Amino acid sequence: MTVVHEMESRFAAFAMTVEGAESIDKLLQSTDQGQRADYLWRGRSVIAELKVLRADPQSKVDSTFDELSKRNDFPVIFGAVEAHKVLAHLPDGDEQMRRLSQKIMRSVEGAFRDAKRQIANTKRILEIGDALGILALLNPDIESLDPINVGKEVSRLMQTRQNDMWAVDVVWLLSEAHFIGDAMPCIIIKGDRVDRFQWGGDFLTSLNERWAHFNNSPMFSGKSKLLADLPLKRKSERHIGPMTKEQRWRANYRANPYLARLDDNAVRAFGHQSIADLSPYFTKGGPRRPLVELEPLMERWTHFLEEASKRGLDMRGMGLAR
Repeated sequence: MTVVHEMESRFAAFAMTVEGAESIDKLLQSTDQGQRADYLWRGRSVIAELKVLRADPQSKVDSTFDELSKRNDFPVIFGAVEAHKVLAHLPDGDEQMRRLSQKIMRSVEGAFRDAKRQIANTKRILEIGDALGILALLNPDIESLDPINVGKEVSRLMQTRQNDMWAVDVVWLLSEAHFIGDAMPCIIIKGDRVDRFQWGGDFLTSLNERWAHFNNSPMFSGKSKLLADLPLKRKSERHIGPMTKEQRWRANYRANPYLARLDDNAVRAFGHQSIADLSPYFTKGGPRRPLVELEPLMERWTHFLEEASKRGLDMRGMGLAR
């Protein structure tokens, strides 16, 4: 039995507040004619299908990197680093990234494929000549499916996987597992054919406004044209409350990333010197100083870790690698 997430229930209630809303399940009691979409909007000029991302692919990511880490040419990485930055160090990194993306996006591709079929079948059953097809894709809590990569994937699917049957004009991506600034992302991704609906732009803009109003939330419109430009954070990374010293040091570095102008070898040298300055004070029999006096050295090391993580730096050659 599939558990209905609270976000899914909330969206179902929201869907019936949209102009001209009809529930297709109530309209068509029988499924004899095949699977169909969920909602009709705007006097049956819009067909909407709701899909919820449920399967967390993080275990697939972890198992992939566990296996790759056995290779002799696998880089030595400190901290959390984006997968593509780690794999870029491998001679077959592009191919490994392609395979990993396939694993991660399998549920997204499945949701798109099913939605395409259901929207097209709804047009046939209800004899709707043409309608704007919307896939509303909800991500309640899966942080490993970030809206930037999911958005890129559904954009690709819209353009490459509908040659046999064009049905999905728009993917409306709603994530409550991530933040862009202080807001949860509501991203509308349009296919090439959406311009055939002159009213489409205003209607799609109104959906984000309606969703924000329904959730009693303010709406912030971003100026980014590319998904990759969005300042995305996982929900678990969003800081609330007083910062720890390390969090403050990292924030200070992000405000003034002075190591960014250096090449990789110079950054490694900075890191090597930073840990060399610190290690005597944490070695048995070494000199002792109050911890507060060591904080400037610890902050320099933290700055190094922040820069190394940002660029996916291979630590080989620092004297710290295995």
